[in-house]
Amino acid sequence: MGPRILIALHGLLVVALLAERRRRRRAQRTLDVRLRFERLLAELTTTFAHLRPWEVGPQIEQALGTALDVLGVDRAALAEFTADDRLVRFTYRRRRPGIPAMPNALELERFPWMAERLRRGEPVTFVRPEDLPEEAAIDRRSFAAVGTRSLAAVPLVVGGSVVGALRFGTTSCEREWSVEFVEQLRVLANIFGNALARRRADEALRESEERFQALADDTPVSMWAMDTHGHVTFANKEALRFTGRPLGRELGTGWLDFVHPDDRASCLAAYRNAVRAPRDFRIECRLRRADEQYRWIVIAGAPRFTADGTFIGHVGSCIDVTELREAHQAVLDSTALRSAIFGSLYGRLAAVDATGVIIAVNEAWTAAVKDCGADPARTSIGADYLAVCRKAAGDIDARRALAAIEDVLAGRTDHASIEYPCHGPAEERWFDMVVEPLRRPEGGAVISHIDITARRRAEAEARAQREALAHALRLTTLGELVASLAHELSQPLTAIIATAQASRRLIHAPGGGREEVPEALDDIIDDGKRAIDVIRRLRALFRKDHAERKPVHLNELIMEVVGLVRGDASRRGVSIELALAEHLPVVPGDWVQLQQVVLNLLVNAMDAMVAVEEPRTLTIATARREPGMVELTVRDVGVGVDASRLEKIFDPFVTTKPEGLGMGLSISRSIVLAHGGRIWATPNPDRGLTVHVGLPGDEVA
Repeated sequence: MGPRILIALHGLLVVALLAERRRRRRAQRTLDVRLRFERLLAELTTTFAHLRPWEVGPQIEQALGTALDVLGVDRAALAEFTADDRLVRFTYRRRRPGIPAMPNALELERFPWMAERLRRGEPVTFVRPEDLPEEAAIDRRSFAAVGTRSLAAVPLVVGGSVVGALRFGTTSCEREWSVEFVEQLRVLANIFGNALARRRADEALRESEERFQALADDTPVSMWAMDTHGHVTFANKEALRFTGRPLGRELGTGWLDFVHPDDRASCLAAYRNAVRAPRDFRIECRLRRADEQYRWIVIAGAPRFTADGTFIGHVGSCIDVTELREAHQAVLDSTALRSAIFGSLYGRLAAVDATGVIIAVNEAWTAAVKDCGADPARTSIGADYLAVCRKAAGDIDARRALAAIEDVLAGRTDHASIEYPCHGPAEERWFDMVVEPLRRPEGGAVISHIDITARRRAEAEARAQREALAHALRLTTLGELVASLAHELSQPLTAIIATAQASRRLIHAPGGGREEVPEALDDIIDDGKRAIDVIRRLRALFRKDHAERKPVHLNELIMEVVGLVRGDASRRGVSIELALAEHLPVVPGDWVQLQQVVLNLLVNAMDAMVAVEEPRTLTIATARREPGMVELTVRDVGVGVDASRLEKIFDPFVTTKPEGLGMGLSISRSIVLAHGGRIWATPNPDRGLTVHVGLPGDEVA
């Protein structure tokens, strides 16, 4: 073996020895790093096990800095996914001096391959970005953009879910990551994850308690919590406002001091029973308020249990029901009062619900049912009153009653009233049925049947007396017109006598002239008809009984009355002017009664002009004022009436004439109202008065 070979072998041996030394040094360094990292993990495990929630964040920052030095990497970070799942945010991070800082957050769409593996719970490691598989092409470009040479990342698990990642990386050199190292990173990530989970749980609990406190303080109801011994452990602002004491004085058993002495024993016993066998409870008692007044309170509580089912007391509320109790008592008193009033009301009363079922009756109703021998089951409480009316619908009054009740129940009207006769074995009686809505949310109606027989009889007697008085007034008026009426009769009678004498002379005259006799006889017939017509009008006014109402042509009626008073008007120096409209609707009415109205108005108008100088003009006009209405006006130029007395002139016994009775206009108003019309007076602009009469009319077909 030559010297050169020996030299070569010696060189190779030296190289091998140097390589072995470097390998041993690397292995020693790796072992040192591993041991130091394991010691770090052991220390962090102990440290994080005893951390308080607010110390977790700073301790993670410090642990990342220590791990950065122990592992000899350039960057260390704890990243968490955001709520919208589009970003990963670095919540804790550290870097070596001189190393560029990472952004606060990175878009996950730039690292889709790594994000998917981490979400599946798999670690991500590479020595260089070029080692990544083909499907990680986007990630490879993104790592190059942020300057990452080597990376090791493991999932961060909090509460059983992957919420982010723990990552270490280099930017200045390449780094290999052993399987043991990756497992150690998992351990470190678990330490951080558990600490974050405890902090989140504590924050959630604190937030829950704060929300409960805020909710309890905002509610207008007193809320409290007690332990198993009946000691108060919590009271909201409303409870403190009620008692007027600070929270410190409310804790414990001080709440019993506010309970009324008469209620204290039962209240405490009820709570002890609820504690003995944990259950809900409800107590109604009197509590003393801050103003020293006792209020009725409903205390309701529900048991509380820990996660393992241990009973720890009750939580509940206190509701002031004083006004409610008073209102309830007021309702009871009001109901009793209404029942007493309902029972004492005159007439037969029944209340029905919205469907027509009887829900209440008074004693008069019950007595009437018994007296009539009717079936109580059909007309007592619980019976369908509408069904009774429908069954009797063959009677016209029953149909009217049914329609009235249904209209009120349906809300089509808020009042209905009908009068109907009841034919008994002894006499006919009249009743007024009134239906009023029952003022309550459920609806319904009150039906009353009131005996109005006495009123109807009184009305009939008053009507008879009024007609007798009107007849007497007609006689008086005609007495005043007797001279004119005598003149009205004397004219046709004189003409008849004169014509008859002339006819006799023509008959006996020598030389003829008899051809003029028929014409003279026609004149006698016409004058006789004139006399008969005057007598007929007089008989109509003297007659006490009246015919049934028939269509009246108002203009014809006026002309007939004018014919009666024209002579008296001429004697008084009164000129009558007519302004009668054509094609007026006919007025359904009593010819004689309406004739008396016109006669009264004309006589009053002429009397009003006695004291004034001529010309004395009486104007009578008719007109159509609105659809279905006819208006008659009588205008004089007399002394007039003061405006303050216009309404009173239609009252009985009110007159401006010394010899008058004051009944003419009063009777006229009664007649007009009975015909469904109205009568009123207005002063004229110059002098005198105008009386208006409005009557309903029917169009002539």
